[in-house]
Amino acid sequence: MTHALPSSVVDADGHVLEHPDGMLRFAPAKFRDRIWHIEVRADGSEWLHFNGHTRAAGGLALAGTAGMSMEDRNRALTGKMKYSEVRPGAFAPAPRLPDLDRDGITQSVLYPTLLLSLPSLPDTEFAEVQANAYNEWLTEFCAYAPQRFFGVAVVPTQDMERAVRTIRRAKELGHVGVFIRPNPAIDGRKLNDPLYDPLWQTCQELQMPVGLHPFLAPDMPGACRALGYAEMRAKGVDYGKSGSADPVRNLGNIFFSQALANPFDMMECVALFCAGGILERFPQLTVLFLEANGGWIVSLLERLDHHFEIFRWDVPWLKMKPSEYFRRQCYISFDPDETTLRFTAEHPLVGAERIIWASDYPHPDAKFPGVVDELQQATAGLTSTQRAQIFGLNARALYHLPG
Repeated sequence: MTHALPSSVVDADGHVLEHPDGMLRFAPAKFRDRIWHIEVRADGSEWLHFNGHTRAAGGLALAGTAGMSMEDRNRALTGKMKYSEVRPGAFAPAPRLPDLDRDGITQSVLYPTLLLSLPSLPDTEFAEVQANAYNEWLTEFCAYAPQRFFGVAVVPTQDMERAVRTIRRAKELGHVGVFIRPNPAIDGRKLNDPLYDPLWQTCQELQMPVGLHPFLAPDMPGACRALGYAEMRAKGVDYGKSGSADPVRNLGNIFFSQALANPFDMMECVALFCAGGILERFPQLTVLFLEANGGWIVSLLERLDHHFEIFRWDVPWLKMKPSEYFRRQCYISFDPDETTLRFTAEHPLVGAERIIWASDYPHPDAKFPGVVDELQQATAGLTSTQRAQIFGLNARALYHLPG
């Protein structure tokens, strides 16, 4: 049986590629040469300038190859595809709209791509300037279709004062959430350390949901670095250089980084937020766990609840089971082809009202076109109410999107 598509279909975690030169005009003159931009030289070659570092832009185009052939993806991987040849909707709003329409997506919430690396920059002053320039540019992007595009702000979490200032500015710009890496940003201190409380307090106060989103490079403490995936290089594959400002520095293996490090880091974050005290201290904070699949969430919550019952002296601050904090304040994102989606939607520890979905467009692992068709198949057998929640109502509510 084919179900009718719900009226609200919201991509809760889409992406933009950073525009080749769109951020320059939003930066102070003294930082302009360091702000993310791509220079086209006389010979037609493209070079990325970022934080005083210059590298050939070839290879970065891989991030914008959704819907392209394997031949084109191989061209991008080997640096033979120009950044300007990516899918046009990757960094321009006009051609993105027909791509949304093709899949039946009514609204899209936009996260960065290579500036997912921003929280690892050592120069905190520059990180704030770069974040603001990106957030300003993204505001302009979303203004092209303000009922359909919604931005999530980049924040320099390596400095709390700068982070809070940036979040407040992002709220003024109209962004609907804040992107946070699921990694320690300051001195290796875990996210439940009170050091980060100004971040959570500000997001709670401004009703800005926190989107915990991983990045594939070992640029911050976390599973990718600790498990040595930077050294697991396939012969002939070279993603990132060793320069300190390369956005994909030391990236060795996307397969292991994406398949393993993403869910490892996200599982820890579920524990830190739901059992580490963050959600007890900030009961109105909304938290999203993104781009790490969702099929593991039930078993993890069961394990956390079990350990709470047996070893609760180690978490004396908790007044509820970890799963109850999750049900009160959290959402888990699924890839639309996950066969465990229906099971999770029907499980009492999670439920359809705590599930969102993501296209990952325009990245190479995005199913384009056809992502909504996959979601239709994954949700077959659920009630119309459950499907409406997963397809769009949950995302609209948590991001405070217009109807």
